[in-house]
Amino acid sequence: MGKQRDLRVGDRERELAMELLGRHMSAGRLEVDEYDQRCVRAASARYASELDAPSTTLPSPRPSDHAPVPVRPAPASRTGNVVLVACVGAMLVFLAIVVKQPAFVVLLVLAFGLWFARGRR
Repeated sequence: MGKQRDLRVGDRERELAMELLGRHMSAGRLEVDEYDQRCVRAASARYASELDAPSTTLPSPRPSDHAPVPVRPAPASRTGNVVLVACVGAMLVFLAIVVKQPAFVVLLVLAFGLWFARGRR
């Protein structure tokens, strides 16, 4: 089997590696200065192999024993919502002028509010 790609790691993976090193220090496997040196290496790691290097002489748990932290999608832009609200607001003003029926406008506002609130859940 070929060598697996060396994936980049993020802050959460680095934090996990330092947490695992802390557990090893608490168990008496690392001296404080050795723990500090290994944490510095883990904190500056950019790739998974660099994260595993500080723990190669230690038993499990190791950073490689854990699944990578999934990447969350970026939050949706709010620009689309602002445009939608502006268009609906303009339409309601237009209907209020043309129809001249306040009850109709109130019903439209309530319907839009319910639809918009349901879409946010």
